Order: sequence, then C-alpha cells, then structure tokens
Amino acid sequence: MYKMMPDLPPLCLNGTWKYVLDETDTGREKEYFAGKTDFSAWKDMAIPNNWYLTEVGDYFGTVWFQTSFRVPAHFAGKRLYVRFAAVDYYADVWLNGVFLGSHEGMFNPFEFDVTDVVRMDGDNLLVVRDNAPRANAEYKLAVDSENPLSKDYKRHQAVDIDLVKGHMIDCMHKPGSMTKFRGDGNTGGIWDVVTLLAREAVHIEYVKIFTRVVKKKDWAGDQRDKYDGTGLVAADVRILNTSDKVIATDLSMAIRPYNFEEDYEGLRTRAVVLQPGLNTFKLVITVPDAKLWWTWDFGKPNMYTAQFKVMDDTITQNFGIKEVEHDEKTGLWALNGKRIFLRGMRYISGQWMSVANPDMWKDDLGKMLDMNINSIRVGSHVEKDGLYTMCDEMGYLMWQVFPLHYCVSDSDDFIERASEMIREMGEMLTNHACMGMWSTFKEPEIYNFTERPNNFFRLCEVLKETLGTVDPTRWIHKGDYREGVQNIMIGCCQPGDLDLHQVIFQPNIVEFGAASIPCLETLKTFIPEDKLWPPHWDTWEYWGLFYDLTFKYGKVEMGSTLQEFIDNTQNYEAKVVKEQIEMLRQRKYQPVGSMYLYYWSDPVAMIGSGLLDYYRRPYKVYDSMKSVYTPVLISFEWTAAPYIIGRDKIFHPATDFVGKVWVTNDWDAVKDAQVEWSIVEKATGTVACSHAFVSNLDADSNVVIDHIVWPIPADARGEYVVRMKVSDGGKVLSENDTDIIVR
Repeated sequence: MYKMMPDLPPLCLNGTWKYVLDETDTGREKEYFAGKTDFSAWKDMAIPNNWYLTEVGDYFGTVWFQTSFRVPAHFAGKRLYVRFAAVDYYADVWLNGVFLGSHEGMFNPFEFDVTDVVRMDGDNLLVVRDNAPRANAEYKLAVDSENPLSKDYKRHQAVDIDLVKGHMIDCMHKPGSMTKFRGDGNTGGIWDVVTLLAREAVHIEYVKIFTRVVKKKDWAGDQRDKYDGTGLVAADVRILNTSDKVIATDLSMAIRPYNFEEDYEGLRTRAVVLQPGLNTFKLVITVPDAKLWWTWDFGKPNMYTAQFKVMDDTITQNFGIKEVEHDEKTGLWALNGKRIFLRGMRYISGQWMSVANPDMWKDDLGKMLDMNINSIRVGSHVEKDGLYTMCDEMGYLMWQVFPLHYCVSDSDDFIERASEMIREMGEMLTNHACMGMWSTFKEPEIYNFTERPNNFFRLCEVLKETLGTVDPTRWIHKGDYREGVQNIMIGCCQPGDLDLHQVIFQPNIVEFGAASIPCLETLKTFIPEDKLWPPHWDTWEYWGLFYDLTFKYGKVEMGSTLQEFIDNTQNYEAKVVKEQIEMLRQRKYQPVGSMYLYYWSDPVAMIGSGLLDYYRRPYKVYDSMKSVYTPVLISFEWTAAPYIIGRDKIFHPATDFVGKVWVTNDWDAVKDAQVEWSIVEKATGTVACSHAFVSNLDADSNVVIDHIVWPIPADARGEYVVRMKVSDGGKVLSENDTDIIVR
C-alpha cells in the first residue's frame, strides 16, 4: 500500500476538478456518481487543496468532487490502482459509476484496484464524496475566571471528540483556539496528490525495513558487548499475487550506497513460492563496514538504497542504518551507541497541509540548521512524505506524535478506528532514516473536568501495542506528562512567577516556550481594524491571545498603544524563552536529555507561540533563541530564592551579587578554551569586575566553570550586564549576556 518508487511512473490526476457542496447530503440519492449529472453547473477547484483556502471557506459537511482521465496506452496489461495520498475526512469513491470503497482519516493514504472497472479507451469518470464534519462533541465551559471575555469566549473543552485529527481539530493554536468555537478551521478536502498506478500482476505491495548496528560480546577481552562494525538489514517484503496460480520464483534484495561514495553492493536472493493473494517473506543482508546514519551534528546522514525484485516487478527504497536507544531508567538518548542531547523544535507546516511544499521545508530546515537544531517533533499531526525524506537526507532525528491532541473519546469504537490509523502511520513512516521515536497521543490527560475519558490506560495502551506490531524497535511513548516527559511553558501555560527550585524536572522537555503578538502587518490580516485598539477581547481570544495567560501568568503590561502592546509581549517572550533554554541546558543530563521549542512557526495567521509567524516573519524571540541554542553555550545562573525567570533581576547596593558561570558542550572536547566574563555598567561602559582564563572543555559535558562574586558598591545604581564568552583559538563558540538592575 505504501510502495515507493515503482518502475512505471504513475499518472498524476491533480489539476482542476469540479465540485459541489451537498449541505443536505442528498448526493447519493441524486446519483452524482452515476455519470448522468450535468457537471457544467459545478464549480472548479484546484486539487490538491483544503477547501478552507478556497471560496468554500470554513464549511463543515459534504463536498462532491469529480474529474475525468484517460489511461496511457503503456498501462495496458497492468494492474491499475487509483491512489489518494490524503483526503480529510470520510471519503467514498466511484469510478465509472462503480463504487470502489470508503476510507476514514485525514493523513493516511489509500487506494483501490480498478483494473476491472477502468476503460482503456475513452474517458474515465472519477467521483469522490468527501464528508468533513464537525466532531460529534460538546464544547463545555471549563474555566470561568474573572476577565472581560464573554462566556462563549472563555476557556472551553471538548467532550469525547470522535475524529482522529489531532492538532487540526483541537489545540491551542488554530481558529477558535480555547473558546466554545475551538472546532472552527475545518481542514476538509482532497489535500494531497491523486494518482493512477500501474503494477504487475505479481507485484511488491510494501516493504518494511529494520536495521541494527550489530553488537558482539568480546569473549577474548573484557567480556563486554561491543559494536562489530557491521549493519544488519532485515526486510519484510509483502508480495501480492493477483493471479489464481501458485508461482515459484525468486525474490531478491540489492543494497547500494545512496548519498555517499563506496564500492559496495550487497545482494540476497532466495527462492519463494507465491500463493494467490498476499505473501510475506523476510530478506536479510549483513553490511560489512556499515556507514551509519547520524544527525548532522554527529556525523553524516549516510543512506543506502535497497532494490527489491520479484519476477517483472522492481521497487526501490532508501533507508539508513542506525539505532536510537532510550534509557528507560534515565530517559536519555543514544544514537548508534553515542549519547546525544536533542536540541529540538516542534514543527507543523500549517493548519491546512495542502500548502506544504519542498520550498517551504527547505527554507525552514535550512534556518533550523543555522540554529543548530538536531531534532524535530511532529505532533499531533502527520506531514507530507516529502518533509520526512528531506529530514532523512539533512540529518534531523524525528519524534512523531500520532494525531490525537486533547479530549478524544475512549469508546471501544474509537479505539478500534484510531488503532487502524496508527498502524497505517507506522507503515507510512517507519522506513524513513530520520524516524527516532513515537508518541501515541499528545496530551491524553489534559482535562478540566472530573469525569474524563480514561485515554492513557485504555486508548493509549492499545495504540502502543498496535504501533509496536509495525515498529518493535523504536521507543513508543504513550502520552505527555508521563514516562519522563514534561512541558515547561513559563509565563504562558504556567505562572510566570513559578519558583523553578520547586520544579522536579523530567528528562524530556517536549514543549517549552511562551507566546506573543505578531507584528502589526500580520496582526491586521486576521483582526479587523475596528477590533484592533483598544482590543476587542473576544476577537483577540478567538485568534489566540489567551487573556488569562497573558495578563495573569505572563503579567505583560498593555502599554498605551497597540505597538507598545506588541512590543511588550515580544520582549517578554524573547526574554523568558532565552532563560528557559539557559535553565534547561544547565540541567543537561541532570536530568534533561531533550528539549523542543513550541513552535517553529504559527500554523495559522494568529497570535501564536512560533519563532516565526504564519507568513514566516520573525518574532523577537527568533534572535534571542538563536543566540543560546548553540552546541557550546556559556550561561549564567544567578543566586535567588525563589528562582524566577523572565523578570527583571534586581539587586541592591552594598550586597553581594553571586552566581555561577556554566559552559555546556554538546560536541567534541575543546582543549585550552578561552573563557571570559565581565560585569559592565551599561550607561558608561565601566567594567565593574571581570575574569579571563583558559580551561579544557570535555566532550558532551556540562560544568560550572566559574563563580562570580561582586560586592556591589553602596553608591551603585542603574543597569548592568554580565557579558560572557567562550572561544577556541579565536573562534567564538558562544557569547551570552544577562541583564541585571541595581537599585
């Protein structure tokens, strides 16, 4: 079903399709599929597309689509399949008036054998009934705090969502956000490619590749298990024999380098007997001197190409040889036996995935590379396949979350349907070299009501078991806030005055960050002019301001103008995110092993939590984060109780200013690194005190490299800055500042 790169290129059915809304859902009765309808009255829509982005807008319900095609002459004699890469949400499909079948889901590909239905001469009529309804859920008032919001715009939560759409239906950053209208922003449509595939009568339907970096016990030495330099490639090959005959033949797998130069070819051929229907066989090749797949910062993302052949059918699949290990006791990560700290980023191309494209990904991933990000968490949605392919080749380790976000049902029916989809997700993505780990659910226990679905112990258990049948090698995490996973959103989802000395940190920080208002140019694209200033709070809440979080948690001041309000939120976000990063990096392996900012870019034009807004315009936090997401980081930890970040650091004359200078090194050892710091009065540039020295930096280390004790003079007043730098032979590895106020 998820066959990659067949011999015969498919016929692309994208383009201008006809469509009509079916608000009364009577299209079946009218037999739109039968070929008797006058389609000239239907409107045009470019496919693929999310209909929200067209004149249809935010419509919930049924839309019928129609197109026609001719079969290329060279497809004659082949088995023919119509394949949809993604349709949101319920799809019914007819070809030439014949019902082909139905499908549920928003991200998972599906296809139908049309060999006996298609016309080899003349036009073929393809009709799709796409039903993208609102969730059958009640949105109930969850928090009724004191604020100027109308009741419908206060915080609501859904009860028992029955659709598997994750971020696209229930999250903080989409139209309606946390209000009664949080189901708005429909993603319905045929939003990814549609193709006609030609295959052999006996063809390879799917291949699942497992790789191992082989260990062997050192019997003659220290008796320890050690990597022996080989890679083990094991493939499950599913072959469909569409004939009614038993066929004896050969099945082969050939392995060659894909993105590196080496004179190597591995070949395995075995005799097989194919029964009519589906057959599955195992092929195994040992790769000597295996070139491993690494994240870009640890090495090269080396990849191989496997070619599989049975009779006249040949397909190819790229893959990488690697192992990602999760230490169950510490929660830390190792890649190919080497401990790795994940400087991560949560990512979504956009709320309406039809807009995602290689140019967008190339630009985003290039900027992430410049920001030293080595891991990406996709959740809770599934991206187009091209993103994962690009991450394979660029060397980003991916953490994939199944599309469940908050408040879904835990009914037996829902568990069945979601389990089938998570199996499909696993088969879609498991061969990608970049794939590192999975989550079955984003936040299964986020609920404000006492009566709540038991998703963690019911739904998530079955999802984990199901996904494990597809991928038994990678770590499968059930859901956030359990199993060593934590969110840190100071001044956003958590109080800005939280005493961090009282927080018990977990190894994997899968969300950190804050929120702010985008630039005025972006703000005007979704807030009407008459709602801008003074803010019409219901409108602003709908588009993501979150009044309580902004003013009660962040304690951001509005100021006297709209621009001041924008600046105040962006300044606070830039400061608190920078200090979250410093705090978490100072806790490297004690216990933090990974950290993911929430988000790279806003998925819609709204008030968000991205480094970039929907139009890829940067928030102020972009530069502040970039300055401290370096592989080597020098940072300051001041002495304070309670320990609060994101606020002004105020000290008093005639007292001692005390703190620690940390150096965190995620890379190789640095010999004779030059370390320096100084405390400088901003107004005059006067250096109050300083220290410079040479020190070795161990590989993959995190140390307090110096202490600062500054007796603040009795007459000192004003703003000062702690300036820090660490260099290697004149090359600056990290520069960082911490502002303080004396008064």
